[in-house]
Amino acid sequence: MSDTPYLSVVIPAFNESHRIEVTLSESRRYLDGSGRSYEVIVVDDGSGDDTVARVQALAADWPALHVLRLPSNQGKGAAVRTGCLAASGERVLFMDADHSTRIEQLEAFLPYLDGAYEVVAGVRTFQEGESRSRRIIGLGFLMLAHLIVFRKAVVDSQCGFKCFTREAVQAIFPRTHINGGTIDVEILYYAHRLDLPVYFQPVEWRNAPGSTISPLRCLVQDPIDMIRIRLRDVFDKG
Repeated sequence: MSDTPYLSVVIPAFNESHRIEVTLSESRRYLDGSGRSYEVIVVDDGSGDDTVARVQALAADWPALHVLRLPSNQGKGAAVRTGCLAASGERVLFMDADHSTRIEQLEAFLPYLDGAYEVVAGVRTFQEGESRSRRIIGLGFLMLAHLIVFRKAVVDSQCGFKCFTREAVQAIFPRTHINGGTIDVEILYYAHRLDLPVYFQPVEWRNAPGSTISPLRCLVQDPIDMIRIRLRDVFDKG
């Protein structure tokens, strides 16, 4: 796009060929009707299916849609970081490829970014289709993040629906290192460390079929990533 868009929408995707077209079509309907200039950036995280081909087919008659490809599967964090740093919008939203939080809920976020806040993070206050075990794992993750990382209270770190001013993106994302799902914790950690005002906005979240949590990752990798974030807090004051 020749002009700087108002909004950049970043969607990390890994093997999402079964639903990426629906998510993008639904998002386009909202974005075209919003009256705002925009771009959509799908970041393919080394998918083994035809996710990229399906996005490229839609992009043929949708100039605002772009696809970036990571050379291998690196994780949600790598895809989100790549997309947000490539975004040119005044406001940058990242959302899940399964559209578990509908893009229309962005309307409640933007007034805060036009006011005193630099980051608006979704809080899953209504969750449909979530299993008891997933809820327990999520609560345990949040408690652990408070014990190891967070300097301030965080209502919900892992909701995959967060929006930023362009200035916040440029301040936060070059500092991030986490490639996995714990990037959400790292984002909020840096927002706190940099004294960027954060607002937690309730959203409706619906569990999409096929979305899973790895217990092994939650028990092993996520705590390691949190410790890495905390160690940077101790040793890296840049």
